[in-house]
Amino acid sequence: RHRASQHELAMTLVVALMSLVLLSALGISLAVVMTTELRATTNYAMSRESMYAADGALQIAAHELLTVADVNVLLSGGGTLSAFVDGPPSGPRRLGDGSTVDLTQATTAANAEPRPWGANNPVWRLFAFGWLGPRTYVIAWAADDSHENDGDPLVDGGGVTNPGARILALRAEAFGVGGAHKVLEATVRREEDTAGAPRIRVLSWHEIRQ
Repeated sequence: RHRASQHELAMTLVVALMSLVLLSALGISLAVVMTTELRATTNYAMSRESMYAADGALQIAAHELLTVADVNVLLSGGGTLSAFVDGPPSGPRRLGDGSTVDLTQATTAANAEPRPWGANNPVWRLFAFGWLGPRTYVIAWAADDSHENDGDPLVDGGGVTNPGARILALRAEAFGVGGAHKVLEATVRREEDTAGAPRIRVLSWHEIRQ
């Protein structure tokens, strides 16, 4: 009987250990699932935040174009900047996670993207840049519209026969923590309202997939 009691105790111990291992595995699995879900939720939130920030940067740039007396100075790289800037138009900006965004490199990368319009490909000129919210940095550029037919992206084509006359392209990029990044482009027209006051009308808006 004593031997039977020892056998029962050993079996009970084995069952208890197996139960402990099973519970530990379940606990680890639950922790992994919760961590994954939290990461996915955070990434989604940062992605949406970056999208809204890029859209906000487009709106800021469109509004600031009203203050530009001669858009050809801007298009030719004359250094025309919006009032929405956070310092010199070059160099790195540090994000909250320690990563950096370099204005010069971002401009070079934007202009290096393949475009199908040949001589009328836009040449992006840095126009606005700064923090839009505590975690998101935005950059906006302006360029000649690709529908121009004058073969010169540094000048806004004039004349009623030019389909791109008085139309400009805008590009905005938003950079958030954790690698969040959104790119939007829009085309806008400089025109006057019924009272003759200048205004900007958005003609198109789309996201650039990276």
